[in-house]
Amino acid sequence: MSRAGITGGAIVWTFALLLTVRAPARAQSPDPTASPAPQDLTEVSIEDLLKVQVTSASKKAESLSAAPAAIFVITGEDIRRGGFSSVPDALRMVPGLYVAQQSAHVWIVAARGFANAFNNKMLVLIDGRMVYTPTFGGVYWDVQDPPLEDIDRIEVIRGPGGTLWGANAVNGVINIVTKEAGKTQGALAETSAGVNEGYSGRVRYGGKAGDGFAYRVFGTGNYWLPTAASTGGDSYDAWTISQGGARFDWDISAKDKLTFDGQGYSGLVRDSTAVFSPTSPASASVDFDTLLKGGHLLSQWKRTISDRSSIEVLGYCDWTERIGSSPDYRSICDAEFQQGHSFGARQALTWGGSVLTTGDDFVGTFTVSVIPARRRDTRYDGFLQYDVALVPNTLRLIAGSKFEHNDYTGFEYQPQIRAIWTPAKNQTVWAAVSRAVRTPAETDDDIRTVTAQINPAPPPLEFYVAEGNPDLRSEVLLATELGYRYEWSKRFSLDGTIYYNRYYDLLALGPAGTSTTNLSPFYVEIPAQIVNGGGGQTHGLELSLQFAPIHRWTLTTGITELRGNQAAGYPAVADNPEHQVTVQSRLDATRWINVDAYYFYYDATAQGVPTLNRVDLGVSTKRLHGFTLSLWGRNLQQDRHTEEQPQGGPASEIRRSLVFKLLWESRPD
Repeated sequence: MSRAGITGGAIVWTFALLLTVRAPARAQSPDPTASPAPQDLTEVSIEDLLKVQVTSASKKAESLSAAPAAIFVITGEDIRRGGFSSVPDALRMVPGLYVAQQSAHVWIVAARGFANAFNNKMLVLIDGRMVYTPTFGGVYWDVQDPPLEDIDRIEVIRGPGGTLWGANAVNGVINIVTKEAGKTQGALAETSAGVNEGYSGRVRYGGKAGDGFAYRVFGTGNYWLPTAASTGGDSYDAWTISQGGARFDWDISAKDKLTFDGQGYSGLVRDSTAVFSPTSPASASVDFDTLLKGGHLLSQWKRTISDRSSIEVLGYCDWTERIGSSPDYRSICDAEFQQGHSFGARQALTWGGSVLTTGDDFVGTFTVSVIPARRRDTRYDGFLQYDVALVPNTLRLIAGSKFEHNDYTGFEYQPQIRAIWTPAKNQTVWAAVSRAVRTPAETDDDIRTVTAQINPAPPPLEFYVAEGNPDLRSEVLLATELGYRYEWSKRFSLDGTIYYNRYYDLLALGPAGTSTTNLSPFYVEIPAQIVNGGGGQTHGLELSLQFAPIHRWTLTTGITELRGNQAAGYPAVADNPEHQVTVQSRLDATRWINVDAYYFYYDATAQGVPTLNRVDLGVSTKRLHGFTLSLWGRNLQQDRHTEEQPQGGPASEIRRSLVFKLLWESRPD
C-alpha cells in the first residue's frame, strides 16, 4: 500500500479470518418442517447480481450493470447477513463511501470529500421522502431508523444527482427503499443484545384483505449504550428511540396501485456542548438531554397508462421536534408528479415537478439562535430527461436538467449529459458531465452563534460571534465522471470510476465589520459572517472487485483514493482519509450457516483522526423452523478506537462489541 500502509497486525487478522472459514460442506437433507430459506446472494452468480433492478440513476427501472452512474446496491439479504444495527452501519460496506461514527448517535456519511457531522452535500431519501433537513443541511441519522428487516434495498449513488433529485444531491444520493407490504406477511419478532452496544426489539405483523390489499404494522424500541470518553469513563451520549407505524399497498386495478405509509417516533439523545453566558467569566461544558419526536404520512399513486407510458404521484408531510439546549420544530410537506413516456424502442422522455414547503420554529439561546426564529420557505421545481439509443444495444445518450426556484437564492438549474457505451455484452463504459447546487440552509442564512470566548475574565467579556448571511449564493459543483464495468465468466466483476469535481462559491466564515458593545449585560461581540468564499476541487478513483473462487464463496474488495484542495479555508478533503480499503468475505459454510468477515482500513486524516484498522466477524443462520440467529464481533482488532474528531470537547471512542440477534418469523402458507 502507500505511505500510510496497513499495519502488519491488520494483515494477519484479515488472512486469519479468510483461512479459518472452511470450504462448503456437503448439504444435508433439509428439515421437512422448515420453510424455504430466502435466496442468498452467494447462491446466484455475479452475472445475476448485475441484473438487480435499480431506479435512482435515471428514475426508471434498469439493471445495475446498465446504470449510467457510480451506483452500489445493498440488498435486504446483505443487511440480514451483515447483522447491522443501523442504516449507517450497513452503509460501511459501500465502496467509495466514507462512514465514521462520532458518538453513540452521530454518524458521518460522505462521498468524495466534505466529511463532517453537518455533511450538506449528500441527499438521503426513504421511499422518496426527503430526510435531509433544511435546518443545517444534513441528516439526523439518529431518527432515520426504519426496521432493517423491512428494507428491500439501499441504492447509493456516488456523484451528483441534482438533475433528477434536486438541490443538495451534490456528492451523492442515498435512496432507501422499503419492501411492499405483500412481501412482509405473517408475524415477526426480533431482539438483539450487545456487549458494549445496547439492546433492541422489533415486532411486526403483515396480512391481506382480499387479493389486492396488503398491510403491515410494526413497533420497535432501541437503547444504545454510551461510547467511551477518551479522557476515561463513559461519554454523555447514550441514545434511545421507540417508533411504530403501518404501511398499506392496494392494487386498485390492473393499472392503478396506491401506497400509504405512516410512522411516529419518540426518543432521547444525550450530548455535551460548550455554553456561553454574558454574565459568566468562562464558558462551561454542559451535559444535556434532547427529546426527539416526529413522524410522517406518505401516499403514492402509480398508474400504468399503456405499455409506453406511466405516471407517479407522491405526497408526504414530515414533522420533527428536537427539544434540547436549542429546541427546533420543523415541518415539511411535498407533492411530486412524474411521467415516463416511450416514443418507441429507442427514445423515452421522463418529466415531472414538485412543490415543497417547510416551516421552522427555533427557540434560541445566547449561545445559538436563529433570526427570525420562525420561518417558512417554498421550493418549486420541474425536470425533464431525454433518453435515446443512438445505436441500439450499443450506444445510449441521456440529457436533461432540473429547474427550480427557492426562497434563498431564487432560480437554479442543474443540467447533465450522460453516455453509456456497451461494446460487448459483459462490458459497459459510461461518462457524465453534470452541474449540481447546494442551496443555503436556514442556519447559513439566519444563524447567530457564539463560537469562542476570548478573555476569561471581565471586564468586559469578549465573544467571537458567527452570523448568517441573507445574500449567499448556492454552492456549485461541475463534475466530470468516467466509469467502467466488466463481468467475466460469471465469477468475476469489476466496477471502477474516476472523477474530477470543481466547486465554486463554497461557504466559509469571513470578517463582518467592527465589534459591537452591549451595555446590559456588559459584553463585546467580535463578529464574523458566513460568506461565499473561493472554490476547490476533488478528484479520485473508486474501484470495486468481486470474485467467487468457489461455489458459495464471494470475496469483495473496495479501494478508494481521494485527493483535492480547498480555498477560503473550506475543508474539502481534510476530514476524509486519502486511502480507503474494504475487504469482505461471504461464505455459506453449510446450507444453513453463513460465515462473513469485513475488514476496513482508513488512513489518518489531516484533521487528526488516527488510522483505522477494523475487523468484524459474524456467523448467522438462515431461517430454520422460523428462527434466524446471528452472532457478530465488531472492532475485534482493538479494545476501542476513535473514528471522528468532534468540534470541541474530547473525542468519543467506539468500543469492541459482541452482538447477538434472534429473529422469529411466521410466514403464511
